[in-house]
Amino acid sequence: MYWLSNVDLSSLKIENWDGEYTVFQPESGKTHFLNEMGLKILLILDQSPATLGTLCQELSEYFTLLPDAKFSGQIMKTLQRYEALGLVSSVTENT
Repeated sequence: MYWLSNVDLSSLKIENWDGEYTVFQPESGKTHFLNEMGLKILLILDQSPATLGTLCQELSEYFTLLPDAKFSGQIMKTLQRYEALGLVSSVTENT
């Protein structure tokens, strides 16, 4: 399964509040409140679609973390929340 961005990141209005971010999505009229990792997920997916494993690897390298099953589960929950908000979509690759 791949995850991809549903929004053009340049269309979002992003403000940094000491490591916390407000992200206004003009298309939906909604404002989202994200931490740095949440924003980094959107930045990665804005560059190209990615699997959960790829996202976890890039995030763990960026934040100097050791990924484990709990970390992967937290990222999956975030992706599902973003999907419900219309920020990302999951795509199953046909093999």
